[in-house]
Amino acid sequence: MSLIEFSQKYGSEEQCREHLFEKRFSNGFICPKCGHDHGTKIITRLLMQCSKCHFQVSVTSGTVMSDTKMPIQKWYFTIYLITSSKRGMSAKELQRQIKVTYKTAWYVNKRVREAMAQAESKYKLSGEVTIDDAFFSGRKGGENTGDKPKKRGRGSNKSKVIVAVSLDGNKNPQYAKMRVVDDFKAKTVKNFAQDSISKDATVVTDGFKAYKAQNLKEDFFHEFENFDKTNDNSPLKWLHIVISNAKAFINGTFHGLERDELQSYLNEFCYRFNRRHMPQLVFDKLLASALLTKPIAYYSAVVMG
Repeated sequence: MSLIEFSQKYGSEEQCREHLFEKRFSNGFICPKCGHDHGTKIITRLLMQCSKCHFQVSVTSGTVMSDTKMPIQKWYFTIYLITSSKRGMSAKELQRQIKVTYKTAWYVNKRVREAMAQAESKYKLSGEVTIDDAFFSGRKGGENTGDKPKKRGRGSNKSKVIVAVSLDGNKNPQYAKMRVVDDFKAKTVKNFAQDSISKDATVVTDGFKAYKAQNLKEDFFHEFENFDKTNDNSPLKWLHIVISNAKAFINGTFHGLERDELQSYLNEFCYRFNRRHMPQLVFDKLLASALLTKPIAYYSAVVMG
């Protein structure tokens, strides 16, 4: 959606409230207290009231917007900004755009990324899947230029990440998965593959010993070779391009991220990358995911990064 199209559809709080009601209860209302399947709409308070026990359910309860004091229109605008920006949206920039405190902007951003992560967890890569390891640099000099309040003693250690990219029949990239890990041992690689890749996939890697382990071959049809990473015909070419783009996203917008916060941003990168061919639908899809994702407490969000 263009900004003009977005403003026409969601230019007022009333428009956003009406739309959220339709999205949340499009499949009907089920009372979480008594299980009754009929309720009364109270639009002025953004509630649905059970016709039997009169229990009231907020349209935002149980979603990433739960217990929010921020107007629904600002939530909508946040989701629009995050999905329409190729470079991502830092908390500082979001703070400026929607006129909230930095703490609120960071927390809202974190909640939306959680919805992205939940959406990504439902799918596995299939077909021909390439896997490789990568290192992502931490924040330089301990600067507070990223999206998390500064901690004392930040180092510059690099974070280990396993990356997988599926290819179509023409060897072009389709979808990507990334996971921050403690090591690149065979067991770690296998756990990632089991969680992220379909059983019938063909896994292609380089000759690194962890990829050649027997326990990875047992679950997947696996090809490996000592590929030349500079060779344009290498099966891993697109995977390395995706890694480079992810690093540009992390370093360009957030100036590097430490390990405890990196996964959330890699989830965002993969979510946007995997939906790059459906720009007109990505806002609605992320909003739908936000309504299905449980809220996270502020303290938990800080601990998670």
